[in-house]
Amino acid sequence: MPSLRRAALLALALAAGVAAVLAARVATAPQGPSASPGTVAVSLGRVLATFDLSEAFPPDLQRQFGNGLTNVVALHVSLVPEKGDAPAAIYGRTIEVLYDVWKEAYRVTVKDPEHPAGQQLSLTSWKELRAYLAEAKDVNLAPASLLGGGTWVAVARVEVNPVSEELLERTRELIANPRAGAGSDGGSPSVLGAMARFLLRGGQPGPGVHFFRSKPFRAEDGPVR
Repeated sequence: MPSLRRAALLALALAAGVAAVLAARVATAPQGPSASPGTVAVSLGRVLATFDLSEAFPPDLQRQFGNGLTNVVALHVSLVPEKGDAPAAIYGRTIEVLYDVWKEAYRVTVKDPEHPAGQQLSLTSWKELRAYLAEAKDVNLAPASLLGGGTWVAVARVEVNPVSEELLERTRELIANPRAGAGSDGGSPSVLGAMARFLLRGGQPGPGVHFFRSKPFRAEDGPVR
C-alpha cells in the first residue's frame, strides 16, 4: 500500500508540473487574431479598410505612454489572398507619442503615405489618445482593380514599441515610396516585396503584437464587416 500511495503522489506531482508548464506557455503565447473583424469597402475605385484596434491598447498602457519617453506604435495593414500568399499591398504607419509633463498633453507624430513628412497632433488626455490609437479608419489599401476575381482578407498588425530596427526601417521605406501601398498598381515591387518578406519571416510574432482580420471579400461585394 505505501508503494501505491507513493506512486499516486508522484503521478499527481508530475501532472501538476505539466499543468504549470502548459499554463506558462499559454500565458506567454503571442497574440492571435482578434475576434473583432475589420470592415472592408470599395469606394471610388479604392479598397478601404477600417479596424477597431482597442485590444492592442488596454487601459493599463496609460502608465507606459505617460512615462516621459517616446513610445512608438507600428501599424501595417495588408491585402492578402484568402487562401494564403504574399500580400498584394501593404499600408504602413508609425505613430510616435511623447507625454509633455509641462503642458500635460501627448505630443503625437504620425507618418503614413498621406503624411510622409509627419503630421503633428496634441492630445490632452489618455482617453483621447487611446481613442485615436484604437481606430484605423478608411485605410487606403489598393486600387480595386487589383482584386480581380479573387477572394481576399485585410489583416492589420499592431506592435507597440517594436524592438526591431529593421521593421521601422522597412516601414519608413514603405511610407516614403509614393507608389507603395496606395499607388496605382498597389505598391512598388521592390519596397513592397521587402516589407512582405520581413512580415512573413520568422514564424510566430513576439508578445505585444496584435493581429486583426477582416472577413473574406470579393471585388463585387459591398462593405464587408
